[in-house]
Amino acid sequence: MATMAATSPLRNLEDEVLCSICLDYLRDPVTIDCGHVFCYHCIIKVCESARQPLYCSLCKTAFKKENIRHVWQMASLVENIWRMKVDEERQPREERPSEQRAEKLCGQHLEKLHYYCKDDQQILCVMCRESREHRHHAAVLLEKAAQPYRGKILNHLKILKGDRDRIQNFQSTGEDEIQALLAKFQSHKQDIASVFEQGHQFLREREQYLLEWLEGMEQELTEGKNSHVTRGSEEVVRLGTLISELEKKAQQPALELLQDPSDIISRYPRKKFWIEKPISPAIKKRTEEFSDKLLSLEKGLRGFHGKLIRDLEYKTMRIILNSQTANGYLSVSPNGKSMIFTGLWMNKHQHGQRFDPEPGVLGSKGFTWGKVYWEVKVDRIWWGAEEEEEAVKYRGGTRGVFGSSYLGGFIGITDGYSSPGYRDESEELEEEWSQENGIWPKFCLVGVARESVVRRGFLNFTPEEGFWTLQLSSAGVYICTSPEPLQILSYCPRQIGVALDYDGGKVTFTNARTEEFIYEFSSSFTGRIFPFLWLNCMRSRLTLRP
Repeated sequence: MATMAATSPLRNLEDEVLCSICLDYLRDPVTIDCGHVFCYHCIIKVCESARQPLYCSLCKTAFKKENIRHVWQMASLVENIWRMKVDEERQPREERPSEQRAEKLCGQHLEKLHYYCKDDQQILCVMCRESREHRHHAAVLLEKAAQPYRGKILNHLKILKGDRDRIQNFQSTGEDEIQALLAKFQSHKQDIASVFEQGHQFLREREQYLLEWLEGMEQELTEGKNSHVTRGSEEVVRLGTLISELEKKAQQPALELLQDPSDIISRYPRKKFWIEKPISPAIKKRTEEFSDKLLSLEKGLRGFHGKLIRDLEYKTMRIILNSQTANGYLSVSPNGKSMIFTGLWMNKHQHGQRFDPEPGVLGSKGFTWGKVYWEVKVDRIWWGAEEEEEAVKYRGGTRGVFGSSYLGGFIGITDGYSSPGYRDESEELEEEWSQENGIWPKFCLVGVARESVVRRGFLNFTPEEGFWTLQLSSAGVYICTSPEPLQILSYCPRQIGVALDYDGGKVTFTNARTEEFIYEFSSSFTGRIFPFLWLNCMRSRLTLRP
């Protein structure tokens, strides 16, 4: 602190004798109307370059050129301060304060560096500036020489600070958005837990209701069983007693037997023969009602399964057929959304990727990842009002109750679950076709296929061959298995939903109208998987949706 105090007066004096225009020691100092002092040549340059009126560069006060006056005392003061500076610089290094010893000195004169030579672009001390080598060069104080570079640095620093501020603002805004989205996710988690808890509670209540109903019927049936057994046992005992007495009577001698023959039947009368049904008509009726409730529950759960698959997990895709792969007997619409079987060879030009002779076609886009969903509408020209009315008289599909097969398919445990083959009054019927060799003929296939499937010759549309399809016929829905197709539905839905989970290796089919689950293939996909349609009926049309 003492050292700094010792050097402070000289440094303060240096600041007082610097020209604010050239930032160097005052040379031939002059003063203007406001009292500020400048180098004579500096202020004259200002007067020559500026327009009238003239203003002081420090206080912005107007002044006149003719009022500029020399300040000889200031010139003497500047010279004295300059000499003191020179003497200080010439002081031996070891005698200087520690602050000055740490400063960088001229390598030749061991003096403090004060100036910058613009001509040679060198940093000079006082001795170097007065030397013959630099005496006539343009030399300025280091601070003035560094000012342009400092300005550039400050400008670039301003830009960098602006970038930093923008990044920080962007980061802060991004963090706010992330936090808001995370809070939204937390809210969604709570909503999901709440919705599923409500669903679980609803199902538990329905389950308890059905179980209580079933237990009530079991109790009633058990009580009826006990009553039936007791009543029957009592009747058997009574008849056994009569039979025993009559057997003894029959063994009596004729003299005893004929003493009162007319009284035998009256003394052992035959009552009306007892018979009672083991199950009452009321219980039978309630059992049928219970079976109908189970069927309704089963159908509702299948619809629930299909809807969740479509709405929650899959992205609905707009599928377009690739006419270059279509068999010659197929006619693909100009928009690629539907096709019909013409029965006539429509394409004269052969393409290597075309199916032949199988009447099949692939979609224009294949999939190698993700979960996608689309629908296929099946139109038959004889599906009309008469068939809608006949739907009430539906064909005898199996009417069953829940089994392990259904539950396994519903929760995704078993591979290839098939739903029970029953239909209700809302399902449409198709015209009866004749059976050939015990098998109902197919009229179309709906599903997916590998890009690399064989397209020449007659094909087996099985997963082993790269096809995962449902086979639709007048008798219902089948899956292609070896050696014979396996029936999974006894009716043919009009609109099939196809859900492809490439990464999960699943192809799921649903009834798109009722959202009921139909069937699910499990496999391991390789290469591109394409939508696939196959049609072999002139009175049918397949249309892709949406």
